[in-house]
Parts: sequence; C-alpha cells; structure tokens
Amino acid sequence: MESKIVLENIEKSYGKEAPVIEGLNLEIGEGSFTVLLGPSGCGKSTTLRMIAGLEEETGGTLYIDGKDMKEVKPGDRDIAMVFQNYALYPTMTVRENIEFGLKNAGVAKKEREERICEVSRSVGLEEYLNRKPSALSGGQRQRVALARAMVKKPGVFLMDEPLSNLDAKLRAQMRVEIAKLHKQLNATIIYVTHDQVEAMTLGTRIVVMNQGMIQQVAPPAELSRNPVNKFVAGFIGSPTMNFLDVDVLEEDGTVWLLGQGWRLPLEGYQARKLKEKGFAGKRVTLGIRPEDLHQEECSRKNGSDGLNGNDSGWIGVYISVREMLGSEVLLHGNTGDTGRLSARMPASCRVKPGEFLRLYVDMPQIKLFDIQSEENILFD
Repeated sequence: MESKIVLENIEKSYGKEAPVIEGLNLEIGEGSFTVLLGPSGCGKSTTLRMIAGLEEETGGTLYIDGKDMKEVKPGDRDIAMVFQNYALYPTMTVRENIEFGLKNAGVAKKEREERICEVSRSVGLEEYLNRKPSALSGGQRQRVALARAMVKKPGVFLMDEPLSNLDAKLRAQMRVEIAKLHKQLNATIIYVTHDQVEAMTLGTRIVVMNQGMIQQVAPPAELSRNPVNKFVAGFIGSPTMNFLDVDVLEEDGTVWLLGQGWRLPLEGYQARKLKEKGFAGKRVTLGIRPEDLHQEECSRKNGSDGLNGNDSGWIGVYISVREMLGSEVLLHGNTGDTGRLSARMPASCRVKPGEFLRLYVDMPQIKLFDIQSEENILFD
C-alpha cells in the first residue's frame, strides 16, 4: 500500500520559545523514498514525529491520503516507525517483538505466523526468532526493528536515524537492506538523517533543512549539480566545497574572478549571468568542489589547457596537510591570503606538505554565490 503525505504551512513551537519549525510546506509522493537531511537541531526529527502523531503541530495542516490528521491518533495513521535506538522489548524474543503489534491489532494467530515467517525470511532473521535482543548484534537488532515495522504492512515507513548506532561496515550493509525493502514493498518511506552519504545513496528525493526551514527539495544528483544556496552547496559533498571570496572584473570583454595573486576567466553562461545580475565590479563567493581541482598534468590530460594562453586559470596553494585515502589523496592548504583549499587527487600525486602547487580549476563546475544573500547566482 502507498500513501501520499502533504504538509501545509506547518509550524511547531514549544511554549514562548522561537518556533522550531516555521511555514513548512512539503508534498511527499506515494511510493517515494524521501530523506529529510540537515544538521542536528534543524527540525527534521520534529517534522517526522509530527507526521507520526507523536508531536502535535502548533499551526498548519497535515494530510495523509487527503485526510486531515489533526484528530487522528498515532496508531490509526497506517504508519510504522523505526527508531535510532531500536526500541525493542528486552524480555521478549525476536518473534515476540515482531508479533507484538499484530497481537495488539487483533490479527488472527495463523495470519500472524504467516507474516512473521515471510518478513523474517526477507530480512534474514529466521534462525534468530527465539533469541532475546541482548543476544543479537547491532545490525541484527536493527533488522528486528525493520521486521517489526514491515510485518504491519503500513502505508508509510518513518525512519529516524536508524543506522546512527551502527559501525561503518554495518551501516553500509543496512543501507543495502533498506534500499531492497523500498523496492520490495514499494511503500512510502520518510527517512531522517544528518549523514549525507545515507541521503544520497538511499533517497529518490532529498529535503535539505536548516533552522526549521526547507532549503531545497531535489533528487540527489540535482542537489550536487545545482544547489540553491551556499548552505546546500556546503552541506552536500565530502570533503565539503571550498569557498573563496573573489572580485568580479570585466576587462576587454572578458569576465574575471580575481583572488590574491591569481585569476580565473569566465566564459559563456557564467559570464553572462554575472553581468545580467549586475555583479561586475562586485565581490562574490566562489565555490569549488575538491574533485574539481587538478594538477596541471591532469587538466591537460582531460583536454583543458587551463591557461587560455595566459597566466590564469589556476590557484596557487601552499600545501599544509596530505591525507592518504586508499586510491586517493586529499591535499589541504592555503592560497596565500585567508583562503583555504582542499583538493582530491589520485594516490600517484607526490606533492608534500610545505610545497607550492598550482591547482587548475574545472571552470564549468564552479558555483558562484551572492555574499549577502548566499543564493546561487548561477542557479537554474
């Protein structure tokens, strides 16, 4: 079963304190995997709890399948929730934990047995049904929590940071399990996390939140390619995007971005946008992802001369830290002024701390932000 959820002008505040959520509007399509992503305290878990009925909205209207949820109790919303801490009953076996909700709902014993058998097989718990939670690993406990939600066959699954207590290997395994679950059930899933890797690998649509407000709603690739503002650009991507404040200069028909001791030429769409929006002669924030910085050899190998025949197109960096990451290396340094840069390089890069390096910029991939509003000047 699939369900559509609509939040209209939702607000949430506690007493006389400033609102935690303010003017939130969101539509979650049937069968979608929607991820609420943002830093701690941004309001994503509060939003999830309001959908579940565990928190009451201060203002606005919440609809599930076209029905106003104002007077509908949590148990009557056709929703199953998976918590960060598993929320298993320690004195019950795995079987009893999975069965508990079905018993309360008055499901007949034969059907309960059939459902438990089906769901335990799908999540690999058949041999653990008679064990207590204390005898299970973290990953197995999370599977029990998932099975307990699945067995109810709800229209909506709500997952509040369900993998945050697992180690890196188990998190990767459980991401696969949850993705399989979505395909298998074709249910509506709303998933809360502050981990962008989880968000980008699981979600069909990501809702980026900050300070109780939605910043952008888009598919994963769109968030990376076309962030609406500096916050989204900086939150998506690892390592995070580099930000440098630069001057915009138009000279002899060419638009330049000027740093201290370096300059980058803009062409086509980028130059036209800056001029159309009146940024010539002003300062803007330049955003460059670490993977879009290259050594000279790499730039030329990729078909970019970098220089346009002039001493430009690169940023000089004094390397301070070198991090080995298997087949890659991360270089961190400063640009000679207050700017700091990180660059992702192949492991074959031999640059050491203390050395000076010219980093060539993959110019079509850069982002430009208004210093005051922090909006993406090139957003389309």
